[in-house]
Amino acid sequence: MFSGIIEATGRVLSSVPPEGGRLTIIGVSFAEELVAGESVAINGACMTVVSRGPDRFSVDVSLETLRVTRMGEMGPGERVNLERAMRLSDRLGGHLVLGHVDCLGRIEGRRTEGNTEFFSLQVPSPDHRYLIPKGSITVDGISLTVNAFADRADPPGSLVELAIIPHTLEVTTLGEREPGDSVHLELDLVGKYVDRFREVDGARGEVVHG
Repeated sequence: MFSGIIEATGRVLSSVPPEGGRLTIIGVSFAEELVAGESVAINGACMTVVSRGPDRFSVDVSLETLRVTRMGEMGPGERVNLERAMRLSDRLGGHLVLGHVDCLGRIEGRRTEGNTEFFSLQVPSPDHRYLIPKGSITVDGISLTVNAFADRADPPGSLVELAIIPHTLEVTTLGEREPGDSVHLELDLVGKYVDRFREVDGARGEVVHG
């Protein structure tokens, strides 16, 4: 479990082969504290540490991970967001994040007003159904608030507005994202459970009393 508060960034050492394989992240401030088997979210995708060095760690990337994320597109030198799994005693500064990427979103625009950067983000169907006003969304592992959104048919999904403060732009990779870029998205955990409960109860023909 993660919180979506980015702890550090690192850089990709080399690309992952198309058939899957080892991904090494270098320039990691907490690398020496890691142990094999520990979980680290890389751009919001929960990965298992298989080895580590003084300033780096490695994970194995499966074909399934390559299918649902853009890890296969990451080239040498690309900066990535990193977060270690939460401790039970940690403050929950962001929101509950599993580290399971639901889909890829696309940055459609960005503009600056005062000290705030506003991003327009396309959230594809059917995952857009988990959006609520002022709800939470994870973008490349970063816990963010949905400022506003509008559903649309072409492309199917929702266009979301995100307001990003200077600190977030400085300590994460979000400041490097431009219109047309793909990003990892994880939608709200609670909304997924509610959706599943309604789906199962509807299939059974049951009425839920509250």
